[in-house]
Amino acid sequence: MKTRCLMIALVGCLVACLAACDARADIVRKTTGTTIGTVDSTSSLKVVVTEQSTLQTEIPVNEIVKIDFDGEPTSMKTARAELLRGNYEGAVEALDKVQPNQLTRDVIRQDFEFYKALCAAKLALGGTGEIKEAGGQMIAFAKANPNSYHYLEACEVVGDLLVAVGAYAPAVDYYGRLAKAPWADYKMRAGVAIGRAQLAQNQMAEAARSFDAVIAINAQGDLANAQRLAATLGKARCLAAAEQHEEAIKMVESILARSDPEDVDLHARAYNTLGTALRKAGRDRDALLAFLHVDVLYFALPEAHAEALANLAELWDSMHKTERAVRARAILEEQYRNSPWAKKAG
Repeated sequence: MKTRCLMIALVGCLVACLAACDARADIVRKTTGTTIGTVDSTSSLKVVVTEQSTLQTEIPVNEIVKIDFDGEPTSMKTARAELLRGNYEGAVEALDKVQPNQLTRDVIRQDFEFYKALCAAKLALGGTGEIKEAGGQMIAFAKANPNSYHYLEACEVVGDLLVAVGAYAPAVDYYGRLAKAPWADYKMRAGVAIGRAQLAQNQMAEAARSFDAVIAINAQGDLANAQRLAATLGKARCLAAAEQHEEAIKMVESILARSDPEDVDLHARAYNTLGTALRKAGRDRDALLAFLHVDVLYFALPEAHAEALANLAELWDSMHKTERAVRARAILEEQYRNSPWAKKAG
């Protein structure tokens, strides 16, 4: 009996020790699992982690979902979680609680600066805040931190901000930096971004070719599949613009049926694309339901929500639901006053 109790006590101590070790370690959440250790170095392409004191592991950036760093304030973890959910306002609130003296490591400081710039960018793209100010912040981060594992994402966001102000040529240059990465999914990601820039310029034929080129890339895995779905969604936008409504609708419905429900950005874009195609097909009531999906489920995503609200205002008007139309416009103007959708609705 004493021996058994001793064994239980030893196991309990071992579990507690392991838990304490994990708590003092950097935790890298990947698309394929978790690596626990100490982040020794980072670059735009990889993060090097030392596990069990001696074993070094190189983790490609495209496999990293997030990194929780040893020694970072709790508010940083909260901000990171909110960012992954697309709740940029919640992330800003958490980041505002971080004190400079809590950023005790360069990697923690870089994460903090990137997250601040990312929140500003996403909110500005949705119509809250100034695009140029957010762009300057993200460009400054990219220039100062070329070895950050966030560097390529920063370049992509700079490209998005440039597209928003109509600076398409430099935007394509920033997207091109993603295309130079050694992974097929990043090359696909760059192609999707370029296609969206062409959509913004109303270059439908060019955009369709860009999306088709992404779809044609023979790459497997969840990361590549996600970009293929994004490109297919872009192609549906092109089809809707070309009056091929039914084909566009079927394409989007197929995406919604087979995509990961956790990919909230893709689903929000999909419902907005579906609503647009349905409106062009003269199916206003069905379009209303599609846009309401975004209003109800994806309101934390500023860009998507602004687009949905602008369409809802017009649809409610056409159905003589004046009170609901006024409400949609009021939210659009209050929350996303700088959005092109707010300006269009105004």
